[in-house]
Amino acid sequence: MREYAEASRAPNTWRAYQSDLRHFAARCAERGLEPLPAAATTVAAYLADHAGALSTATLERRLYALSALHRAGSFDSPADAPEVQAVWSGIKRTHRTARTQKTPTLTKVIAAMVAELGERRIDVRDRALLLMGFAGAFRRSELVAFDAEDITDTDDGLRLAVRRSKADQEGAGDAVGLPYGSNPATCPVRAWRAWLEVSGITEGAAFRAVDRHDRLSSRRLTADAVATIVKRRAAAAGLDATAFAGHSLRAGFATEAFGQGVPEFSVMRHGRWKSASSMRGYIREGSLFRDNAAAKLGL
Repeated sequence: MREYAEASRAPNTWRAYQSDLRHFAARCAERGLEPLPAAATTVAAYLADHAGALSTATLERRLYALSALHRAGSFDSPADAPEVQAVWSGIKRTHRTARTQKTPTLTKVIAAMVAELGERRIDVRDRALLLMGFAGAFRRSELVAFDAEDITDTDDGLRLAVRRSKADQEGAGDAVGLPYGSNPATCPVRAWRAWLEVSGITEGAAFRAVDRHDRLSSRRLTADAVATIVKRRAAAAGLDATAFAGHSLRAGFATEAFGQGVPEFSVMRHGRWKSASSMRGYIREGSLFRDNAAAKLGL
């Protein structure tokens, strides 16, 4: 029972919750308050004490952690209490901040990144990683989870089996098709074939670490490594590395696709977005100058 209950959330989520709960318990111990079950006024005061010092996203996660802890102990969640909801609503109105979004890697940006790559093993790997990540709108966790067996080379392009993702925690699975690119230098299919040739990988982790001597490791790349690669290749192309992150590949796909007039449903289906609301930011950015009403003013 415990194992199945723990499997209801991702390991990273549990680790974050544990950190949050330790912080809350330590604060309660300082003030002689009971952390479980916690009084609604205790939780409301905790939120008020940290408002402004912590982001609203962090505070929201801590509310979720407290709710999970209380429900696991068969207690009513203090997060549902009117006084907590009132304080939380006030914090969000007072300290609301726009989410900082990393720069999307549009097609011209991706092309500039891979143009700087040579034929060393690490360069060939990074070329395949960047092009496939962008063309497939993959999350960085999805990219590093691929095994060679998950990627099938067909007459039409690559078929990639996504076993599990952030939006598919139950592992129903999905498939993504990557067609040939019109430009060989930026074609994800050719880039993948080149990586297989220089790496000799036939099974196991598709994207692996390469040391400074260009030797291939058996160790699978981490999600953080994807972000590092994007930043490093952006810097090599003369771009501001701090403006990019691992998510830039997925954001770049959506932004570029919308900018090119691809229908919203097609972008959602390819990128495995479950709701249109999660893509609205990309829609606004990608279609900012397409069908722009200001262009009809005769200025």
